[in-house]
Order: sequence, then structure tokens, then C-alpha cells
Amino acid sequence: MSATKTDTAKYVYGVIPGSGASPPPGPGIDDAPVAVIPHGGVAALASDVSGDFLEAGREELLRHSRVLEETMEHSVVLPMRFGVVLPDEETVHQRLLGPYGEELEAQLEAMKGKVEITIKGIYDEAAILREVIAEDRSIAKLREAIQGKPEEATYYQRIELGELIAAALEEKRAAAAPPVIDRLAGLAVDVRVGEPVHERMAVNASFLVERSRLEEFDRVVDQIGAEQAGRIQLKYTGPLPPHSFVELGIGG
Repeated sequence: MSATKTDTAKYVYGVIPGSGASPPPGPGIDDAPVAVIPHGGVAALASDVSGDFLEAGREELLRHSRVLEETMEHSVVLPMRFGVVLPDEETVHQRLLGPYGEELEAQLEAMKGKVEITIKGIYDEAAILREVIAEDRSIAKLREAIQGKPEEATYYQRIELGELIAAALEEKRAAAAPPVIDRLAGLAVDVRVGEPVHERMAVNASFLVERSRLEEFDRVVDQIGAEQAGRIQLKYTGPLPPHSFVELGIGG
């Protein structure tokens, strides 16, 4: 949401409990100090940006994330989506904290003591290709048939081979993800499963985990990683604020 063209506007990072609220120690976007805007039982974390603020690149995203991660070290926090800018402090009250106060308090209570962990599983390209070829004789035969031949002469066969491999990978993804997700879901409060962002991604899921169960959750992730070594590499990100489990709206 864009700010009107005034001297400054308010960039909003997230919402925290109003009682005893304090900002994180580090600066926000453009090195501006992060302040607390209290409103009853909730408060917004915000910093000043220029009134015609348009920059929302990598550096701003990293600073946005850092503010939220520093905050979660001492408080539950509901993260706003990246890039929310409101014209002034009054608008923060009128369009966020005022109309959504009760809902925000309920979400803060629900997220207390919980963090988000994202797990992505990426197939080892060489290993999964060997597996596909070994399991599907038609793929193996077609691959053998075009090896060493000019690309021009085998153009359509190569297209067919690529399609067969893609289909086999899709079947493997469909089979691989549920067992991994189910094992970890038993240790989580909630799960969000995302679509694979490329053909070698076997798992893409976010888990809402109670801090008291993080050690147990991590142990199971390690076990799965060891079982899939050389085949699927697990990428673990977190603990994070609960981005995938919180929706904050702003009224018009």
C-alpha cells in the first residue's frame, strides 16, 4: 500500500502486545529507529520512511526480516507482509490497530510461544536422475538411443525424454513429500504446504512449532536428513516469526 506524498510516512513491520511493548534494538529501513505505536492491548512496530517511499528491494526486505527476528527474541510478534506503508501514525491507528484490535489480540495470544520453521527438500540432480532411469526402462532405452547422436537428428526424441523424466519426477515428488510432512506435522501445531518452485523440489512446507518442542522437531529433521542423505537435501530455515500462519488486513 503506497503512502501519500508527504515528508514522511510510516513503514509497518508487525504487531506486538501493547502491554510492556518495546522496539527491537536495531534500526529499521533506511537506518531509521523503530518505534512502538500503542493502541489498547496491541501496538505496531513502525519507522519513518520518505513520503514517496518506493524502494522495496533486497536490502529493505532483509531489514524488514531483521526487525521482526530481533523482536521475536523478547516478544510474540505478528509480521506484516513486506512493503506496507501508511501515511502517518493516525492512519496506523485508524486502519490497523483500531478496527482489528480484538482480532490482533486473539492472534497474538494464539501465537504466543510458537515459531515458524520452513523445510525445503531438494533432490540431488544426479542421484534422482539415476533413480528415474533405473526404475523406468522406457526412459533408459530412449536415453540410450539418443546418446552420442547429433541434437538436430534426435530433437523430438530429446523432447520426449525430457517430458518422460519430468513426469517421473512429478510422481516421485508426490510420493516423497507426504511422509516427510506427516512425520513433522505430528510435532507441529499447524502446517502450510507450498507448491514446489522448481522440478527438483521434493518438499516445501512451513511448520508452526511450540518453542518447547523445537529440540524434538529438530531431532526428527536430522533423522529424515540422514535417511535421505545423497538423495534429498533438507534446507531448514528458522526459527522465524509466523509469516505463513498470520494474516493481517488493512481496511480502506
